[in-house]
Amino acid sequence: MERALGMKSGVLHNKLNEACESHKLTAIDLIALYHATEGDETLIDGMLMECGLTAMAIPKAERAPSLPHQAIDLNAKVASIGQRALELTSRGRITRSERNTLVSVATSAMGSIAILIHDIEARFQAVPTVACASDILMQTMTM
Repeated sequence: MERALGMKSGVLHNKLNEACESHKLTAIDLIALYHATEGDETLIDGMLMECGLTAMAIPKAERAPSLPHQAIDLNAKVASIGQRALELTSRGRITRSERNTLVSVATSAMGSIAILIHDIEARFQAVPTVACASDILMQTMTM
């Protein structure tokens, strides 16, 4: 891994060792490690957990055509996660694959929440009155 990051032997080990004062892991190192490990976010997640925070991947899927559609789609995702979690926990044990799938779907839903929040903020901070009026008009037309 050190070779892939362009580091001398032992440097990465020292950067990951809290007791080592001569080398410290930087944000740039974390980003390089993330890319060198093909998207393994374990170190970033661990760092954020130490701060009481979490991160989520933003899905690259197409967005729903409107905020109400986004909210309905998100609600369906969350409901399916709950249903699947109930099914799996009633069995008592789940496989690693089932766990990973459930976590992946939940993470995707969290990303959808982030996109929805972003879209809501962007829409109502830009031109609040016009945005509200256009939403009301669009909803009335679809009824």
